Order: sequence, then C-alpha cells, then structure tokens
Amino acid sequence: FMATVSWHIANKFLRMPSPHSVEQHVEWMYAFDVHCNAYFPLFILLYILQFFLLHLLLTSSFVSLLLSNTLYAIAFTYYYYIFFLGYSVLPFLQNTVFFLYPIVLVALFYIL
Repeated sequence: FMATVSWHIANKFLRMPSPHSVEQHVEWMYAFDVHCNAYFPLFILLYILQFFLLHLLLTSSFVSLLLSNTLYAIAFTYYYYIFFLGYSVLPFLQNTVFFLYPIVLVALFYIL
C-alpha cells in the first residue's frame, strides 16, 4: 500500500519538468524497494527488539508505557526518514521533503 501511494504521489506531484531531457518516471518496483528498505529497520525494532524487551514492556508502569511509545515513535520516524532518503536521491523529483511530513504526526501522537 505504501509503495503504491508513494509511487503515485512521486509521479503525479513531485516530478520536475525538464525540457532538455527525456521525461522520467518513478517505477513501481523502485517504490517497492524503497518501502522494503525502510520497513526492515521498523521490523527489527518492533518485532525483534520488542520481543526481547517483553518482560519489561508488559509491566503496568509508566516506564513500560514510555518505553513502548518511544520504541514505536523511533521505528516509524526511522521508516519515514529512510523512505525520504530513497526518494531524495532521484534527481528528477522536487520537494521530496513531503515524505518527512508524517514524522510531525508521529511526534504529535507521541506527545499526546
């Protein structure tokens, strides 16, 4: 889902028109590769590291709540940052900072 949505956004809104070169598009497989590269650290943090921290995270305390929320915030922030890096290397895209905007929502949900 994320690969398809980002592929559509990149091709529809972020491409820079260039009159002196061939028209370029983001391929769906590239979008899927960026998604997979961004998902791997998220998977490591939220499934493997979380498994080893289960004894601490399952307690009913403020520390476990804070640690759980911090783990999710770090994982999703890292996902969106790697996602941004994958698209920012393409020279025919402009305003790829758009892919960093969800980090603001992650920070908002973390604070609330």
